[in-house]
Amino acid sequence: MAIEPIAGSEKISAVQDQARKTYQSTMPNQQQQELRTEKNREPVSVSIQRASSTMGRLGSFNEEKNLIAKNIRSSSEALSKASDLVDGLKENLGKIIKNYPPFPQDSAERKEILMSYISLRKEILSMTFPPPPAPVYEKNTSLWDKLGYTETGSMASSVPEISSTATDAEVLAASKTLGDLGSDMATARKELVGFVTD
Repeated sequence: MAIEPIAGSEKISAVQDQARKTYQSTMPNQQQQELRTEKNREPVSVSIQRASSTMGRLGSFNEEKNLIAKNIRSSSEALSKASDLVDGLKENLGKIIKNYPPFPQDSAERKEILMSYISLRKEILSMTFPPPPAPVYEKNTSLWDKLGYTETGSMASSVPEISSTATDAEVLAASKTLGDLGSDMATARKELVGFVTD
């Protein structure tokens, strides 16, 4: 049994061939017309004034924000380092406070711990602390003053000084002061982060 072609398929094929030939014959004319139109077009120029007052204000605003962010980052990093050292100081004093039975006053181990405290304190005093940006400082001046921030960037007044012959009462008072200082540093770091995220 043979399959016979569908009637009219020859007509469709002939129409498709005719459409293709017509399209191909008109393409060169269309391309030439497009080239002529392209040559007749005049160039359009657009100029943007970058030196406008609005752009200048936006630029200075961004520079100011970037400078504040940079200062906040450096203040936060310095506080983080100082906080670690303060924790070390408090830990050293804790060895004396929590020791039972207590170290005798002239104990070599006690003197060694106190000498370690003194050297860590000197390390803190040698560090410089960039002051927080003015907007952050002005938001809570009492906190930054408690931390001992000065023009020179020293926190010397905040870190208690004790000698290698300190009494138990002096050690206990210094430990309490360091605990308060550590808490103030944590608050200060939160304020720095809060200023950026608010």
